[in-house]
Amino acid sequence: GRKSQKPPCRISKTISIQRPNRRWKAKKLSYVLLLMVFVFSAVAFAAEFKPYPGSKIDEKATQEANQMAAGSKMGKAPKSTIYTASDSFEKVSAFYSGMAKEFKMPHQKEGKVKKLPSGQELKEAYFIFDGASDLMSSKLWIKVQRPYIGRVKMEGFQPKYEDVRDVTAIVVAEKK
Repeated sequence: GRKSQKPPCRISKTISIQRPNRRWKAKKLSYVLLLMVFVFSAVAFAAEFKPYPGSKIDEKATQEANQMAAGSKMGKAPKSTIYTASDSFEKVSAFYSGMAKEFKMPHQKEGKVKKLPSGQELKEAYFIFDGASDLMSSKLWIKVQRPYIGRVKMEGFQPKYEDVRDVTAIVVAEKK
């Protein structure tokens, strides 16, 4: 048989309060569950930094970096901790790509190789741990780099690299 069509709704002068039907309860529950999943995934995405296995804090480099940052006129610089590892750049980067979002610098061209004046290739990767969209707004990010460059001094327009070591550096930047 044919289903009977319901007449259009009419406005009446009496107001009746109905108990919510099961469909409405299920819809409300699904919204609450969706919100909880979103909140928990955001918290889960805000990963915590873990030192690369076998890496060591370079106390001297960490102290120098924080002293230089404190003396700069760039505003409140993040606190840095510098770790070094003997493993390859690729191995260290792969470790962090599993726990943080890689950030590509706007000026970096895919496939373009950076070289130091010595001819040595400079490899860099940035990883954001707190879900921020860029390094400036992030409260926790790292830079993985090989070789480690302790200082850069400018001689005219040419950079002079000092304390260059053939290790992979993990520079942790944290803002409070």
